[in-house]
Amino acid sequence: MEPAALLMKNTSTDPDSRARTHLANERTFLAWFRTGVTLIALGIAVAQFLGPDEGESFPALVLGVAVVVGGIGLLLIGRWRYIGSRAQIDAGDFRPVALPVDLVVTVFALIGGVSLLVILALR
Repeated sequence: MEPAALLMKNTSTDPDSRARTHLANERTFLAWFRTGVTLIALGIAVAQFLGPDEGESFPALVLGVAVVVGGIGLLLIGRWRYIGSRAQIDAGDFRPVALPVDLVVTVFALIGGVSLLVILALR
């Protein structure tokens, strides 16, 4: 292959590479989605199993609601990241961001801390 042809091949967008990048973006969205749905189910389970039968329903209710809200938040963040990444991939200008990851870690570290306090309070 001539050098000019090699240069053109390297600078042009490979359709297969672009398709793989979009598929990876979809897999990442599905990971956010699965985690969000799992947390919603976990929040419902916490509220159900640590509910009124145990006598201390308010902490369990707060914990369950916090986990469900966190799961809904993950669904929304995942969708926001998917749409933003898709547009950046299409434009050939993808830039990863740390804010969603930092936000999720902070929120769920707080939920984990509250969970620990609820568990200790119920014992």
